Amino acid sequence: MSDKVILGISDTHHYRFSIASIAETAKETIFLHSLSQEMSVFMAKTMLGALFLAEMTKNKQRVSIQWKDETNKSALAYSDRYGKMKAVGYASPHEKGDIRNDFILGQGIMKVIRWEVDGDFYQSYTNLVEDTFEFNFLKYLTESEQIKAIVGMDVTPFDFPGDDFTTKGFIFEALPDATYEDYLYLSKQIQPLIQKEKFWELDIEDMFNELENAIGSKLTILNNESPEFLCDCSRHKVADIIASLGKTEANSILDEVGQIEITCEFCKTGYQFLPDEVEKFFPE
Repeated sequence: MSDKVILGISDTHHYRFSIASIAETAKETIFLHSLSQEMSVFMAKTMLGALFLAEMTKNKQRVSIQWKDETNKSALAYSDRYGKMKAVGYASPHEKGDIRNDFILGQGIMKVIRWEVDGDFYQSYTNLVEDTFEFNFLKYLTESEQIKAIVGMDVTPFDFPGDDFTTKGFIFEALPDATYEDYLYLSKQIQPLIQKEKFWELDIEDMFNELENAIGSKLTILNNESPEFLCDCSRHKVADIIASLGKTEANSILDEVGQIEITCEFCKTGYQFLPDEVEKFFPE
């Protein structure tokens, strides 16, 4: 089953929403980086967060979420509004029984960057607290974006990412005309669904119907997207990185190794450059 996102709006309560299922996209990242059960959950939720933020931006903007907590767990996920995503996560050694390593983040920093190709970028931060990723994601929206939102996420824990692995979530984000009463009403109607295991077992079309029934008013679908893992690395971009090292540093690596090899952090693609290729990066 391919991944899917439903985008829409609640005209009655002046909220826009997104409902997503990105199991296949998340699994590709998890396989690439051989993530543990706990880190897989953190990684999948970080990807959902990046996707939700990107869907609320202008067409040409991209968004990244990066966080690192005091236990040295960290994750970085990129997305554009069409769900083209890449991500990487790093686990850390921990003491057995430390609940912060079982789906609870420790204290640390979460950073969000938004930018356009060849344009300016905007970054903002929030301090992590010892709680779930989605709690800290909402904390970011409230503190850094001053946006009222309702967020639900669910990732099926697993020992190995098999066919039953799921990554689903939704976000309701206030539009300028939304009132505090709108927020209170939607929270009251939606929050009980987050607690129901059967709700997360539904496909996203049925999740949409359940949310619409709970709210008691029509939700208008504006668009559907099909998320996918897509790394935008290239030999040309890696060549630019080597050129930025400078001739002295590049030649030093060539003298020691005989070639320069750089592996993409996200997709694990390796790029090798021989001395005669590197020489062309530094014309006299």
